[in-house]
Amino acid sequence: MGFEYKLKAKFTDKQTTEIQNLLKSSVLFEKKYEYAHQLFWDFRYMENTGKIPNISIIFEEDGIYICQYGSSYVWKNLDELKNYIEKEQIKYQIIDYQD
Repeated sequence: MGFEYKLKAKFTDKQTTEIQNLLKSSVLFEKKYEYAHQLFWDFRYMENTGKIPNISIIFEEDGIYICQYGSSYVWKNLDELKNYIEKEQIKYQIIDYQD
């Protein structure tokens, strides 16, 4: 079980594509796959050889769902995503599902 968050924001199609390209170019990017009608993006540290990835992301209509399996910090290894959102001045709210 991981730490679950939602970056609630209204992303344009262009921004979503740019974010997906940014994430796909990450050295931690492992794979995309569909499960229960949702497209998951998984990220894994090289030393992690287990079944569970380090981060899973789902793009949703109202933002980006993030599950951090090894850290309680939403931005762990997602600095590029955070920098992009700040650079583009996208207003967002972090929903912490642990609260």
